[in-house]
Amino acid sequence: MVPIKKEGKILLKCQRCGYEIEASKKEVDKYKSVSRPDETAKVVSTKVISKARRTVATEEDIEQAREDYYELVLDQIGEYGD
Repeated sequence: MVPIKKEGKILLKCQRCGYEIEASKKEVDKYKSVSRPDETAKVVSTKVISKARRTVATEEDIEQAREDYYELVLDQIGEYGD
């Protein structure tokens, strides 16, 4: 629940469902923010994912991957099952 101002009143509002309840001064004091984030700050990232690298697997690719995985599992069982 986060405090909001609505029609001159301070309410506590659930961000998930939207439920609102009037808050007392004591309850609102619990939610006071110590600092605000810098609005001019930028997020720096070192990884760039290009759109060209994003691919959609076809049904044939998925089936081939399943077969490869099944073969690998059977090989592993054969090695440890003896």
